[in-house]
Amino acid sequence: MNYWAILGIRPTKDESVIKKAYAKQLRIHHPEEDPEGYQFLREAYEWAKKQVRVLQYEESYCEYEESYCDIEESGWNDTYGTNDTDGEAVVIQHTWESDYSAQMFFEQMEALYDDFSRRMNPEHWNALMTNDYMWNMEYQGERLCKLLKFLEDRRHLPRAVWEILNQSFQLLERKEYLFEIYDQDEIAFILRQIQGTKELGYACFEGRQLDFDIEHYLTLRQDAQTLLMEENPVAARDDLEEAHAMFRDDPDLQLLRAKCYIMLGQRPEAMSCLQQVLELKPEEYEARLLIAQILYEEQRFHEAEKECRYLQQHGFLSQDVSNIYGSSVSDKFIEVDKGVAGGILFVLFTLFQAFVFWDLNFWYGWHNYLNIIVPLILTCGVYKKSRTCAVLMLVYFVLSNLYLFLFIELEDGPLFLILLSLVLIILFIDGVKGTFAYHRHMNRKKLSSLIYGN
Repeated sequence: MNYWAILGIRPTKDESVIKKAYAKQLRIHHPEEDPEGYQFLREAYEWAKKQVRVLQYEESYCEYEESYCDIEESGWNDTYGTNDTDGEAVVIQHTWESDYSAQMFFEQMEALYDDFSRRMNPEHWNALMTNDYMWNMEYQGERLCKLLKFLEDRRHLPRAVWEILNQSFQLLERKEYLFEIYDQDEIAFILRQIQGTKELGYACFEGRQLDFDIEHYLTLRQDAQTLLMEENPVAARDDLEEAHAMFRDDPDLQLLRAKCYIMLGQRPEAMSCLQQVLELKPEEYEARLLIAQILYEEQRFHEAEKECRYLQQHGFLSQDVSNIYGSSVSDKFIEVDKGVAGGILFVLFTLFQAFVFWDLNFWYGWHNYLNIIVPLILTCGVYKKSRTCAVLMLVYFVLSNLYLFLFIELEDGPLFLILLSLVLIILFIDGVKGTFAYHRHMNRKKLSSLIYGN
């Protein structure tokens, strides 16, 4: 980003060209419609005019210096005519002070960045931001331009430092404008660092003797993350392996390696990396979530659920494993419907028995009323996919029929009643199987929802 780009022209010494460009851009960045854009445009315009004056003065100054040297050699001391250049001198002095202040400030920033231990300490950055250069509003646009230029090659900073830069330079507030005038990928990267959406940590380097090129290592790590975001794991793997050969105790690097292996379909290698992440950083919940994903895909559902429970207990997963989906019926579990049908047939079977054995005072037996009320209640439970109700329905039917045939001496009853009892037993068994299968399926869907967010 530079002021010439804001004006939409190439660098020039022609002030009339600058004025025309300013007038043209003013139609786009109207003060009332786009006050921020207008502010930057105005700064660019004033800066460009000063640059023209500087260039003009430098040319005239060179001529003046040559003439002065000639006059000095001739022994003539001029004490007049100084008022003609007073205005230009003020401009030059002001511009020189601005350039000098900016140069000193960013030289200090560069020195701070180059000292890795000091770079990691936010207090040093806070101290730098108290520089007088940061308080002069006239340099606001210039500061932003120089900062973005600085960050092109020096971008490996902890999030706390990014937040300080954001507070001092209002980067988030100006993001729309920055996207318009600067490289969008660069601005997107800066915003991600400020917001912490793709943060890479630096805690693993604290208190260590770094006997390797830390800047190259951080560049490899950052490039690998970008390649993975672009779904290019093959290229990312090369950077990750080179970085891994330099330093192995970085949990973020191991996490990136795990993601790379997952994208390449190498689950055992990914699982090994994730275990290393947890050894280095036990509270790294993203690693546990990836472990749960791998376990789920390997159909190790119990272990996957255990990981999800752990994540829930630590507040990483907001959803409740036990209450995500409702009781919608899947076509896959038609056995549940069979269990419901069995319960209804049970009630009808009981009523049928009442009419068949009317002469035996069938309705005077207390168990016959239970054979109507209990099956109706349990059938409602089976309809709601209750495994308990399905099991109780099967057990109750078997016991009630044993009681009926053994104690009321209906062992010589019609054959079709025995066959009907067998059919109902089969239906109730299907109901039990269906409810259990349904809940297994729901548990897997719940895990899938927690792990993949779908």
